[in-house]
Amino acid sequence: MSEPLLQVSHLKTYFEPNKTRLVKAVDDISFQVNKGETLAVVGESGSGKSVTSLTIMGLLFSPPAKIEGSVKLEGEELIGLSDRKLDQIRGNDMSMIFQEPMTSLNPVFTIGNQIAETLIKHKKISKKAAKEETIRLLKLVGFGRAEEMLKEFPHQLSGGMRQRVMIAIAMACNPKLLIADEPTTALDVTIQQQILDLMIKVKEEFQSSILLITHDLGVVAEMADRVLVMYAGQVVEQATAYELFTNPKHPYTVGLLNSMPKIDDEQKERLDAIPGTVPAAHRFPEGCRFAPRCPHATDECTASMPPLIDLEQHRSVRCVLYKEEAVGV
Repeated sequence: MSEPLLQVSHLKTYFEPNKTRLVKAVDDISFQVNKGETLAVVGESGSGKSVTSLTIMGLLFSPPAKIEGSVKLEGEELIGLSDRKLDQIRGNDMSMIFQEPMTSLNPVFTIGNQIAETLIKHKKISKKAAKEETIRLLKLVGFGRAEEMLKEFPHQLSGGMRQRVMIAIAMACNPKLLIADEPTTALDVTIQQQILDLMIKVKEEFQSSILLITHDLGVVAEMADRVLVMYAGQVVEQATAYELFTNPKHPYTVGLLNSMPKIDDEQKERLDAIPGTVPAAHRFPEGCRFAPRCPHATDECTASMPPLIDLEQHRSVRCVLYKEEAVGV
């Protein structure tokens, strides 16, 4: 098997706002993204998904962040790299579509300037060549009047149009890895589908891998090859998308899937919901962090933290219910 494009090993991202509080936003997670695949990271707000993506991109700084572990892109270690070296990698080898395009785009520069800036910086091309490539990228992401778009500002565009511009910027240098943080949040349903179709199109066009951060399981079903389920800063389940939807293991994953509306379930008047909320990252409970909300919790769950159990190739779960199914047991 070829080397994974992205290899994350025992990654920890902690924040220490004062001497009495330690916020374990990301707490010892490991995963990989293979070349050409889409890995979805799912979980409720507060699970650590976005902090994971920002850590990978090198956008969190010490202090206040305390980062440990390893993040390798094509075998090159990113943790500890200089800002200058990271600037060469960001936008070139890996890019990110941020959650809110209105705050991610610079309001005082035109759309054409913002796309061309990336091209000039990383591809070292002339302004004329950058303009031509910018027009091509705008057409690629679905703008029929690409030349007119060059002179427009972010506030003149709708939410869906701004998200398309963000995708054009992210794909400007043909990155090997595209990180998309909630790319369809706050968009209406028809625009959401257009954005998803566009991401599939640019993935095929540039042969990129995608790390998709989302809480929308409908998006996961459509986009993902594999899925990483996060809860309270930890990985609680890893599986292929097919395995996750047909045979979820962790009680948290089961709860997420049961909370999805189903077209053929006409008898239910209310959706199922997971009781309680994700605990604050500085007040995680002892033992299994999902135990206070879990219908299967026992004394064993609260006594100690369950390990991440390997069940089979590409399948793992953090739950004592499956300790006898562990590979090698």
